[in-house]
Amino acid sequence: MNEVSGQGLVAVAGATGRVGSVIVEGLSAAGTAVRSLSRTPSGLDTARARTTSRQIDYADAGSIASAVDGASVLVITLGSSDDQAHQEIALIDAAAHAGVEHVVKVSSWTWPSRMHPIDWHLQVEDHLSKVDIGYSLLRPMTFSAVIGAQAELIKNNLWGGAAGTVPANLIDVRDVADVATRLILSGEASGSVRRPYHLTGPGGLSMDAIAEHLSLAIGRTVKYTHRTPDEQRALLLSLGLPDMIVGILLGIDVEAFASGASTETTSTVESVLGRPPRSIPDWIRENAELFR
Repeated sequence: MNEVSGQGLVAVAGATGRVGSVIVEGLSAAGTAVRSLSRTPSGLDTARARTTSRQIDYADAGSIASAVDGASVLVITLGSSDDQAHQEIALIDAAAHAGVEHVVKVSSWTWPSRMHPIDWHLQVEDHLSKVDIGYSLLRPMTFSAVIGAQAELIKNNLWGGAAGTVPANLIDVRDVADVATRLILSGEASGSVRRPYHLTGPGGLSMDAIAEHLSLAIGRTVKYTHRTPDEQRALLLSLGLPDMIVGILLGIDVEAFASGASTETTSTVESVLGRPPRSIPDWIRENAELFR
């Protein structure tokens, strides 16, 4: 199909990811011209009106430049990797050079930290502040989907960690995507505007409380085993998880959860969407089959 370019075209980098795919779906449903960017594009995009799918090679400056050319808004929602900051900075620089007006960057709930991926997001945010381009920074709390990443451990009665007993206010990835979509469609994420949005769920739960909701959802007792960081690291490594993933999971436990950094609640999601964010129990009920 012929791609619609110019004013109104939204390029979405990370379009096949958890957040990006929902953004592409929402923008497409609203009739927005979307360029879906991914290392491995999905053929499904070609069936959507005004949506095209394009492969992007982050090792090729020409590929990056072509990916953002003609767009008015660039959405960046890449997955965590050692190259994440480098790739996102390359996208931002290419966008500024191409005349893209606005970047919607899916970042993270941030504080000064060396923890991955927070430090990567901070690098990107710092660079973005120095580029002559408008931006909307979405800073979500840890995703509810982090529970789903523990599904095999939960099924095998191995779930636990060093998160402590402090409530964590997790957010549904769909709420983050819906906020991005609404900001773009409403025109709030456009032009030279520069604004951060701090996104949380409606309220936090401790890991022990999450275990109780899991138990109710699947009809058997689920327990969260409290471990020291060293004990949790040893367990995760024994299961064959890569060092980087183990580091991220431990960082979430210690720096995000046990420290109390994830206890805050904001009204941003409801303010933007006109409805409350989805709760952790909502997510568990919808995804109960993962844990059976």
